[in-house]
Amino acid sequence: MIPKIIHFIYVGGRPFSFVHFLAVYTAWKVNRPELIYLHHTEETSGAWWNLARPLVTMNRVPDVTEVFGNPVTYLAHKADVIRLEMLRRHGGIYLDLDVICVNPFDPLLQNPAVMGIEPGTGLCNAVILAQPQAPFIARWQAQYRSFDGQKWNHHSVVLPGRMAQESPDQIKLADKYNFFYPAHNDPVCAYLWGAKPSRAALALRMGKNALKLAAMWLKRNSDPIKRALYQTFHGLHGSEWHYRRARRSYSIHLWEGLWGEPYLKQLNPDYLKNSGTNFARLMREIFTPAEIEGIARGRLAVPA
Repeated sequence: MIPKIIHFIYVGGRPFSFVHFLAVYTAWKVNRPELIYLHHTEETSGAWWNLARPLVTMNRVPDVTEVFGNPVTYLAHKADVIRLEMLRRHGGIYLDLDVICVNPFDPLLQNPAVMGIEPGTGLCNAVILAQPQAPFIARWQAQYRSFDGQKWNHHSVVLPGRMAQESPDQIKLADKYNFFYPAHNDPVCAYLWGAKPSRAALALRMGKNALKLAAMWLKRNSDPIKRALYQTFHGLHGSEWHYRRARRSYSIHLWEGLWGEPYLKQLNPDYLKNSGTNFARLMREIFTPAEIEGIARGRLAVPA
């Protein structure tokens, strides 16, 4: 059984933002976990941190400079190492600080481990569920003996994808639409932010997915066929269909490194209250008007 413990990691780099607050608050509001850890190598501060602070248990961890003797320099790779160690020890639900919870993870907690597919690459490590001492996590950690920081996502995304194919009994694979819908490179992500995807971008994406569909059809592999069918034709639906699809997800990944400037910089309590975008609509289904008003005033009633 996966315990209802949620793990976030802060290793510096960016100030604690409104997006980070939303990640922590939706994790608490939607899942009502036993505990929310913020494992940190550096202290943080600011108005949004002050509002989130009562929800989290702080756990100071040493800075990661190496793993199995291999140097670790990038902040993202430091967080990769920390998340696996914390999940191995405690079990629970790891979330990136730009992951917004929409529905409880409870239906998945009976599995030994759960990750979501990142099509064409592997498994996205922005959301990881695992039992304490889960074999998949332990095997993944051991693979860091060959860590090379110049291979950006090899150990964090590509490698777990290969491991899942080798040992499917050790992990449940969730479709990308469960955890990461819409994907950062999917033209339909425009609907989340009140825009429309360009016809050219949609046509290009549909063409690429149609080729994948043909390849899967020749292999007669039913699950990938279903996935390829969905990915090929979901772009034909309009904004309302995509809103309903996102509303059924467990979480939404806001891809902070890619969406920060075009989309996330506009997020604030007034946006949640007044915007007609699909993202604001989703937040208004999770938060009451009184909660949004409290967030705006910095006086949200949260447990001590």
